[in-house]
Amino acid sequence: MKQLIASVAAAMAVGAMAEITNTVKVAKFHQSYPYSGKATVEYTVGGELAANAVAEIVISTDDKSATFKQKNIVPGANTNVIDFASSFGGALVLTNASFVVTIELGGVQLWENGPYWAECNVGAEKPEDYGWYFWWGDTVGYARSGGTWIDNYYWYSGVTWVSSKGQQMTSSPFSSSSCPTYGKSNSALQSAGYIDSTGNLVAAHDAATAHLGAPWRMPTIAEFQALLANCTTTWTTRNGVSGYLFTGKGDYSSKSVFLPAAGHGDHSCLSSPGSCGYYWSSTPDSANSNNASDLNFNSSDFYRYYFYDSRYLGQSVRPVRGFAE
Repeated sequence: MKQLIASVAAAMAVGAMAEITNTVKVAKFHQSYPYSGKATVEYTVGGELAANAVAEIVISTDDKSATFKQKNIVPGANTNVIDFASSFGGALVLTNASFVVTIELGGVQLWENGPYWAECNVGAEKPEDYGWYFWWGDTVGYARSGGTWIDNYYWYSGVTWVSSKGQQMTSSPFSSSSCPTYGKSNSALQSAGYIDSTGNLVAAHDAATAHLGAPWRMPTIAEFQALLANCTTTWTTRNGVSGYLFTGKGDYSSKSVFLPAAGHGDHSCLSSPGSCGYYWSSTPDSANSNNASDLNFNSSDFYRYYFYDSRYLGQSVRPVRGFAE
């Protein structure tokens, strides 16, 4: 959960202030995939209002703020929808009463004090969708082309090659020569600005943060290991798509997330879709400068002693938010 501060002021056409009762709240964070960042703001105004009164709502996180104005307010209950994704900006201004409110950012907590796991991959609209594929440290993302035969061997993301259908495509986003993190040691990654002092990708090179915004981020390898330790795993299908269902234990046994077996990109190929899953962590493999740590599995088991793959491969990203306490 992320705490915010909200304030309300009523600006009168005649310059008089209306009484504001402290019932401002963010009622619900509207969910869509990818997360849209919209919330319904409900507030109550007490006292008499002059004609053409305008309510100003200021909502601020610890690092950003959003402001919108709503016309035609009335005494009593008022409602408006604010789009956080496009409205953040400016400085926090507390003009009358202030309130601490919380908004639900979504995600599923699978064990006590664990992080919240997003229900979809980056680029996916449903849990069973594969979503986009990223080389390690990439924030652009690539999807598999479809349609006519000429497109079947290409990836698209708005780059380089243009097919007969007008889509912008590239044949090989997933090769060692096209992956700038490939072959870099941890010290070289830190010098180049890819990882921070914790040894994990910084926000600017985190695919989850880039597409969903903070506080969403890529899991660390320790969090993937904790996912296996704290959940039961079941190979299953959802709407015809194969993958693993991760279900919490004990008090969390009603909570689960589905990770589809989306395969991975290797040069022009999409390898093993439907039978294997590969999910990047934010953690490089310190023992091999060509690899990064990941969660990888097939229908039989997880590679519990093989948590890494080549950084140039195109793999899925499943976001998390929050940290283990």
